[in-house]
Amino acid sequence: MTQGAFAGRVVLITGASSGIGRAAARAYAAQGAHILLAARREEPLREAALEVEAFGVRALPVRCDITQPEDVERLMREAQAAFGGLDVLINNAGVGLFGPVEAISEEQLRQVFEVNFFALVRVTRAALPLLRQRPGGQIVNVSSVLGHRGLPLLGGYGAAKAAVNALTESLRAELAAERISVLLVSPGFTETEFRQTRLHAEGWRQSPPPLKQMSADEVAKAMVRASRRHHRDTVLTLPGRLMVLANRLAPSLFDRVARRMVTRMAKRPEP
Repeated sequence: MTQGAFAGRVVLITGASSGIGRAAARAYAAQGAHILLAARREEPLREAALEVEAFGVRALPVRCDITQPEDVERLMREAQAAFGGLDVLINNAGVGLFGPVEAISEEQLRQVFEVNFFALVRVTRAALPLLRQRPGGQIVNVSSVLGHRGLPLLGGYGAAKAAVNALTESLRAELAAERISVLLVSPGFTETEFRQTRLHAEGWRQSPPPLKQMSADEVAKAMVRASRRHHRDTVLTLPGRLMVLANRLAPSLFDRVARRMVTRMAKRPEP
């Protein structure tokens, strides 16, 4: 039997077909966890499941659109049937949005909130009965440094992640008596497909970030470490931590820094 900090435990990961979610599946599997992988794309989901099984644990890939209540209900039924409950829920699925507030459409903003916030709430509420069946349940919400400090041209995405941050704090207090811990992991710039799949305001595109990016595996390793230690808030990358600190100590100064940094990342629409 595979040994590790999560040996024999069951971990459900949304957005598990690529990026941070897929890397997290491997990282928890390396620690002995059985993995329930949920995502919309079937082929990469099956490939991710094969990567997980290489660690000698069970993997169950389930096609699931977390914006659809019936999909989420079916996901939980499959978790119950296959594993008899859950130990850890990783709310990782998300979509990005780039552009100034006046240029992003209401439809785009609603889509980002539907995936990043409302679907996270839906999955969490559906998973709670399963988490309660096991001692020491855990919920890990994947946020962003932008949930701690908004940046120009990223306001819509940052607003959705700030909502996740506030929800996490509320859930943490509500579930403490049941010994279900609720953690927040906030990556900075990360090398994934995320930039290719994000939404953009009409005519706007983001250039490559000016800062060094973490790999998805580095984020996953930090996530597992936080999960193992029950670390309530984890802000990743040195620039990310400095950004949060600078915003707390000198917000006006950081406003100017933020304008310069993000302007270099933007491809403006032609007049």
